Amino acid sequence: MVEERGPERARAWRASGAERTDRVPRLREKPSDPPGERAGGLRGASPRPRRMFRMPDAERAATGEGDVMRRGWTWHLGLGRELGNVFWAMVAVEAAFGSYMGIWPLWIEALGAPVAVVGLVLGSSGLLRLGVLGPSAALSERFGARRLIVLARAIAGLGMVAAALATHWSQLFVMVVGAAIGELAFPLTQAHVAAHAGVARVRAFTLVFNVGPAVAFGVSPLIAGGLVALFGMRAAFVFAAVCTAVSIVFFARLAPTPALATTDAAGEPVRRSSYRETLADRPVRRLVTLQFVTIFAMALGTSFVPTFLADERGLAPATITTLAAAGAFGSFLFGLVVARTPWLQRSPFVGIAICAGLVAVALITFAGSHALWLLVLGFFPRGGFFSAWSLFIAALGEIVDERHRARSFVLAEGLGGAAFSFAPMLAGLLYATRPVLPLLASIAVIACLLPVLLHAQRGMTAKPLPEAAALPRVEPEPA
Repeated sequence: MVEERGPERARAWRASGAERTDRVPRLREKPSDPPGERAGGLRGASPRPRRMFRMPDAERAATGEGDVMRRGWTWHLGLGRELGNVFWAMVAVEAAFGSYMGIWPLWIEALGAPVAVVGLVLGSSGLLRLGVLGPSAALSERFGARRLIVLARAIAGLGMVAAALATHWSQLFVMVVGAAIGELAFPLTQAHVAAHAGVARVRAFTLVFNVGPAVAFGVSPLIAGGLVALFGMRAAFVFAAVCTAVSIVFFARLAPTPALATTDAAGEPVRRSSYRETLADRPVRRLVTLQFVTIFAMALGTSFVPTFLADERGLAPATITTLAAAGAFGSFLFGLVVARTPWLQRSPFVGIAICAGLVAVALITFAGSHALWLLVLGFFPRGGFFSAWSLFIAALGEIVDERHRARSFVLAEGLGGAAFSFAPMLAGLLYATRPVLPLLASIAVIACLLPVLLHAQRGMTAKPLPEAAALPRVEPEPA
């Protein structure tokens, strides 16, 4: 006979805080049981693996596992609450950027700036960005990353409001400075994601800095375009400021990063990282150098694609703006592929090589085709540009030492932005000589870079994580 549990044992069992998921064995045979076998683990019955105890409710609520068990979709997309807040914050940041980027040169010109001044205003933000990013790591160590991110994005939002209220191009100085200060959020956010992503860093970086922003970058220009048609160009900057306010709400929900102590437990001064030590790390130095060259090569061809299509292929500016959304969709698709392909997550440089190759395919299409349907298709692989950028950041998070993490992301963001800003200068000189030269030069450099990127993957060694480094319980993956 099966021994039944008494009332006293049952009460002690319930008081232990764990809930038994199985039931008292039944003596009767179930129709689903094989003949001659009984359910419940009786003698002679085949054992069934089952989960005997549920996690206590408090732990389930902290890890978010219960949410995934109850629902097939969660607001944090399986990233966990902390990275989920970063995901939606970056979606709002890119939505703000996409809202005004397409009309930013037109707005500068509409406020009375000559053509030469328009280029100066566009380039000045990139130059200010280099000066602003330098002290960001030291400031985050002193005041905390969350506080600095919220402050930087608030200043950026005020700059967008100032641009909406401007009546002369000289008043856009507030917008230029605010946009440069707002860039502080990117390296600090990247360091935050690297610290909280566990061993699934490439997947987390792909979702946070590629998939979500790609969707926002494709949708926000359409919304801003409708607002501009109804209320004028000022409405785009107001919408960008609203998106920035939404990003601040999510950034403010991040876990606070405590300021670093000046002394250790023994009273000795804590040795902090420096940019010199970070650059002395050979893997970091090689990666940021390769990132600069790759982004420069891709930007060399893509920066003048709208001008080339308008001058050489006769496309209207409105058509080019609409087709640009296809590039964001291509970046979104490739990000999903990386997020669902463990092999690409373990081989980020292979993914970068694929992205660079896709950009070269897009440039070949633009340079050699006059058919509109081919030009439309060419915008999809062009989305590999920003996918490659996010994979560089993910690869950096894999190899960098934790002590140098913040400064390495600052270096990567600064050098990547410098490549993105300086490439159009050379492209302009080549375009003045012959319009197709920037595209051909970019294709040639990318072709030379592909074997270098593949070789870099062979030499990449990820820094081992301790066994206690936990993944979000919602997305268990083997370490």
